[in-house]
Amino acid sequence: MRTFWITVLLLVCAGALALFLVPPSNSEVESAGASGDATVRELRVAPAIAPTVAPPTAPPTAAPTPAPATTGELTLGLDQQIKDATVLRGKLLQEAGAISADRTFRIPGAGTKENPYEITWELLVSASDTYIPRLGEKVIPQRIAMLNGKHVRISGFIAFPLVTTESDECLVMLNQWDGCCIGVPPSPYDAIEVKLATPADNSKRHVVRVGTIEGILHIDPYLVERWLVGLYTMDEATLSTEI
Repeated sequence: MRTFWITVLLLVCAGALALFLVPPSNSEVESAGASGDATVRELRVAPAIAPTVAPPTAPPTAAPTPAPATTGELTLGLDQQIKDATVLRGKLLQEAGAISADRTFRIPGAGTKENPYEITWELLVSASDTYIPRLGEKVIPQRIAMLNGKHVRISGFIAFPLVTTESDECLVMLNQWDGCCIGVPPSPYDAIEVKLATPADNSKRHVVRVGTIEGILHIDPYLVERWLVGLYTMDEATLSTEI
């Protein structure tokens, strides 16, 4: 009996095992393959989704630089045509009845006969910083060019020609010089050749004369073989020895 049941149990186990070992049918295989191919095609065709990237933050816009305020600089002298020279722009400002020139020189007055510019020798000599024709430097500063053709007043030592007792010509200079042997001969930068409106007495020779000259100043370079012989002239001048 036991053998019978053992035989039945073995048959049942063998049948169950056969069910698991039976290969799938062709239709089942084809159906599974089609489904897999579709999945593969969907994976291949589906576009890749790019990761979302936040746009870069623009840097803060800087505030615009304000336009410079009007400085009130004067253009006096920039239109002057000076022989053998060009005019170099400077910084001229009107300040309390006078012109401030390049933060160094103060020039009172208006350049008229009634109110002439009151100039100094330091101002006139400063032309030597940029105007040296023998070195090829031919630039006149604006602070000097503005004086061209204007009425000016300046004080200094006076020298007349030695051969006359009365003359309408003289030199006004920074340094004392008698026209011959006493004193320091002038340079083109520290002397003005003056044409007087009326002749002056020159009867006293070798006398130190000091005075104030008023007249129309001209920037008039006089060159000899590139050497500067004279720079400043004045006409319609009056001489006062009471200073």
